[in-house]
Amino acid sequence: MEMVWNLFFMFGGVAAMMVGMKTLGAALEHVAGGGMKKLLSKVTTNRFSGIGVGLAVTSIIQSSTATTVMLVGFVNVGLMTLVQATNVIMGANIGTTVTAHIVSLSGIGSVDIGAIAAVIGFIGIMMAMLINNEKIKNIGNILAGLGLIFVGLEFISTYAKLIMFLDGNPRDWVSLIFQRDHFPLLLILIGIVLTALVHSSSTITSLMVVLASIGVLSFPNALFLALGSNIGTCITSIMSSVGTNVNAKRTAFAHLFFNLFGCLIFIAPLWVWQNQITNLFASMSNDVGQQIAIFHTLFNVCTTIVLLPFTKYIVKLMCLIVKDKEMSDEDGAKFKYIDDRLFSSPAVAAGNIKKEIIRMSEFSLSNIKMSVEMLLNSNVDKEKEIRKNEEVINKLNKNITTYLTKLIGKDLTGEDDKKIGSYYHVVSDVERVGDYAENILEYVLKLRDDGVEISGDAKSEIDKLCKMVEDLYDASIKAFDERNTELLTAVDEIEDQVDIFSRELENKHIERVKAGMCVAELGSVYLQTVSNLERVGDHITNVAFSIMHYRHVDNKVKK
Repeated sequence: MEMVWNLFFMFGGVAAMMVGMKTLGAALEHVAGGGMKKLLSKVTTNRFSGIGVGLAVTSIIQSSTATTVMLVGFVNVGLMTLVQATNVIMGANIGTTVTAHIVSLSGIGSVDIGAIAAVIGFIGIMMAMLINNEKIKNIGNILAGLGLIFVGLEFISTYAKLIMFLDGNPRDWVSLIFQRDHFPLLLILIGIVLTALVHSSSTITSLMVVLASIGVLSFPNALFLALGSNIGTCITSIMSSVGTNVNAKRTAFAHLFFNLFGCLIFIAPLWVWQNQITNLFASMSNDVGQQIAIFHTLFNVCTTIVLLPFTKYIVKLMCLIVKDKEMSDEDGAKFKYIDDRLFSSPAVAAGNIKKEIIRMSEFSLSNIKMSVEMLLNSNVDKEKEIRKNEEVINKLNKNITTYLTKLIGKDLTGEDDKKIGSYYHVVSDVERVGDYAENILEYVLKLRDDGVEISGDAKSEIDKLCKMVEDLYDASIKAFDERNTELLTAVDEIEDQVDIFSRELENKHIERVKAGMCVAELGSVYLQTVSNLERVGDHITNVAFSIMHYRHVDNKVKK
């Protein structure tokens, strides 16, 4: 039973280390949320900047898998090209090796770094629990995550020794499994499977560092396990590409190609010159754990150096492997700029959902323009298109609202949290614009059925009002898109003009009715059309002024 309890404690150490890595990564990502968004969404075509961004982001979130999943999402929604993503993947593979170096620190010198880190973790927990300040809490969580990593490592190290050693010597089964020479391909396969199961090469490499440091795992075996873990980490990104567009799938396969190619060019030298390579790394450090961390970094750096000049050819190869699909006649309700993969980076998702709302608003405005055009031209040739667009608007309304509900539960900054809250109202306003377009369509159909047509003067007035609403739309969407509070004054002025002109048209209509120049049926359609366009202006204005909910606005700006 003692062996079972020790095994439980070791598994607890693995759990503590993984929670620590997740806590550390999440807190660092939260602190750098805005910066990460800018880094990942504005990567230039410069290959070195792409590698630098991948290295920096993965060092922060401690997971090349998470970075690649984000890249799949970015490519899928058009934030990044396949070439850019491929460069970032190379940097991400280098950045993921940072974790192993952090873990290997526990074996340096006479100072017990693990104990110091544990105390730092305790201080971090106290900061996060007792201080009511978002920045301090994030720093506290960073320290707590670091402390948990080393506490987990201490548990793993302590209880692994109790399980695997007897009287200071490895047990027979330990020597058989971890220290005896094994066929390299079998070790690579084990590394692939283990990493695919835990979805983290950093975790597997860190465990190898610990086991090697306590004398359980031999250095040659660790090298081949490391090669396998680099391939296994690609499984998650490939799974995440299911249901994405072609380029997103190519991004996932580019990640697999990079690590598979690196494995192929390293396996022969490691197999043939195993003793020489072991001696070479032994000369770099006396600690086997540090030797593994150094190898992990060199593997990814060397693979990057070899493949970097051929990035464009890799992209062409991915295009040959993953063929383009024929375009289907989609109804437009499918998201273009967001998907669930962006939940791993809430700051990016919060920024990109605005594009989806603007796209939805374009369908609504298009329907307004087409319905008014039919009224002015006395035809119904755009009826099917308006009906189809209305279905798209309703689906987008439902889907975006659902996405916002999921996103609001993620770890957002204060500004992003308020922004997402305001978007609920914005989506509702945009959907209402579509409803008014459908109302105008019904008026057109009624006139057709009754065999009547509004007068030329009435058409001219409605056309002028519609153009004013279009101007209001342009100003409002620009203010919303750019979060430009200076434009709100102009939006307010145009809306006032729409309101004043609408009242003028109502008064003119009353005069025409008194003079007997307008029949009741036509008068009703005219007044309802004017009223609907005026209300469209109100809803579009609401969209512009929604930015006041999450951005400071000068008191002089009218609400």
